[in-house]
Amino acid sequence: MRPVRLGLQALALAGVASLLALLVWKLTHDPGGGVAAQLSQGKRPTAPNFTLPRLDGNGTVDLAAIKKPRVLDFFASWCYACPYESKRLEKYSREYGNKIAFVGVNTDDFSSDAKRYVRRYGLTYTIVREQGRKVLNTWGGLPIPRIFFIDRSGKVVGQMQAEEDLPRFLKQLAANKA
Repeated sequence: MRPVRLGLQALALAGVASLLALLVWKLTHDPGGGVAAQLSQGKRPTAPNFTLPRLDGNGTVDLAAIKKPRVLDFFASWCYACPYESKRLEKYSREYGNKIAFVGVNTDDFSSDAKRYVRRYGLTYTIVREQGRKVLNTWGGLPIPRIFFIDRSGKVVGQMQAEEDLPRFLKQLAANKA
């Protein structure tokens, strides 16, 4: 009887491990839609608008109302790779902030964790907050960070895929060529 019970326990454990692996995979992979998918097909879609509350509580930000080129960064305090990109964006926002608007979208996070993250990394560019992932999913979903580049006319001209994309797109946006 004991070997049968051990076998059933092992089978149950394997089932739980499989479900956990499936959950991790689902959370870390792109749902296959939105702006990211359109960019991968060579399209330059119009940036989907959103109006979200500022993390600091001082009003809202309407993406379409920003009339200069924009960098849009989706991040969260629980994201392993986000601090590296947030620090890079902060550095570049100081260099290009007069020509390009930088907007961070904190997604699926507790407000206190998001505020702590912003303080810890010294982020001074505009940070908004969304509850859940509705806006993120419109842009392509997980994984994050997801960084998009929007030209002055509101067209999404690219998404950061490699480290060198950030300075390249920033130069294009600042030169008004994108």
